[in-house]
Amino acid sequence: MLKTTIYKIESDNKTIENSPKQEGACKNHLLVIVKESDLVDESRKTLGQMLNAIKYNLVDSCLISIKEGQVFSINAYIKKHAITKVLCFGIAPNSIGLQIAAGAYRLIEMEEFKLVFSHSIADLNADKQKKIKLWNVIQSI
Repeated sequence: MLKTTIYKIESDNKTIENSPKQEGACKNHLLVIVKESDLVDESRKTLGQMLNAIKYNLVDSCLISIKEGQVFSINAYIKKHAITKVLCFGIAPNSIGLQIAAGAYRLIEMEEFKLVFSHSIADLNADKQKKIKLWNVIQSI
């Protein structure tokens, strides 16, 4: 008989203090990830307008805000909330546990979800061309 031992990986043993902040009901299968420092009133307003334009809202979405340099894995959120779409603002793939090369404003289709990386919301507010590029991609999400 083959014996199997399962070991918990230390990076999965996160304490509440090290976990990213989560807001929203996570009912619409959309995960939005932003830097905590970028989540000011103006950015929230812009984010809300973008989501409304594609028939989503912040209340029903799963909004995760992470601190500068914080790393976590999105896998638990994907499984727990049956996430099918992920929007990342100002976040690098390795910050969310993905080892992929991803450019901004490209739709990446993973096995379980679709993913788009973008510049920070503050950068989008400052540059209309970036906003247009994001808009063109998220319409298909």
